[in-house]
Formats: sequence, C-alpha cells, structure tokens
Amino acid sequence: MSEFVLTPAERALLQALDALHVRYLLVGMGAALVEGAHGTTQDLDLWFGSNDFRAVGEAARRAGGFYTDRVDVVLSAQGLDSFEAEYSRAREYDLDGLRVRVLPLERVIASKRAASRAKDLAQLPLLEAALAARRAGEGQE
Repeated sequence: MSEFVLTPAERALLQALDALHVRYLLVGMGAALVEGAHGTTQDLDLWFGSNDFRAVGEAARRAGGFYTDRVDVVLSAQGLDSFEAEYSRAREYDLDGLRVRVLPLERVIASKRAASRAKDLAQLPLLEAALAARRAGEGQE
C-alpha cells in the first residue's frame, strides 16, 4: 500500500461518517493510491450507499464543515456496477487508524476507462502498470 495520508479534516469527516454508520467507498485516484499505484490526487472521492444525504451533512457538521475543494461526492460512477455490488467486493484498509473500504484497482481502471475524460485516460497507463506489477508479484498473468 502507498503512503496515503489523510488530512485532519478528511480524517474527521471519515470518523463522523463511521460514527453515523454511513456506508461509503473511497473511489477514483485516492483508491488507486491506496491500492499501491503511484501518482497524486488533490481530492478524496467518496461514493455513498444512499442518496439520503442528511447523515452525510451531519457528518460534515460534526467534522467542522464540508471541504468541497478536498472531498468530492460521487453521485454516479461510470463503468461500475451498483454501489452494493462494488461495496461487497471492495477492499478494506487501515488509513490513519480508520477502516476504510476502497474500490479495487481493477475497478478504478474500469471506471476511468468508462468515464473517458482526458485526465482519466492520461492516468490509465500508470494504473495499468501498477496492476500488472501487482499481478506479476502475485504470480498471476
């Protein structure tokens, strides 16, 4: 796993989401970094299991405010199955003492490929190389 570090504000938000039992997935480049890809991201992409955002708003209030420049709320994830399906196969990591469910690298790649935005397509070679290296290390081809 990479040296992915949460900011104090991100950590507070994730703690509040956990305290309120809000199900979410870390997706996008943040998920790829946690999964071991090299690169950078300027935000945390969170996909929520429900479109009832009252609990998310309460978590943001408890965390001291919602930092829209650092946290992106994902409303729909292109190229992925339902939230339930993706949540069931997500990997769980310890980030700064918090258990966080993370979209697997293979699924991040599928999502970026489906989104087909220039910035996503530019990241694909790096992500695919990280996946190939992981599989080679695991003896898969």
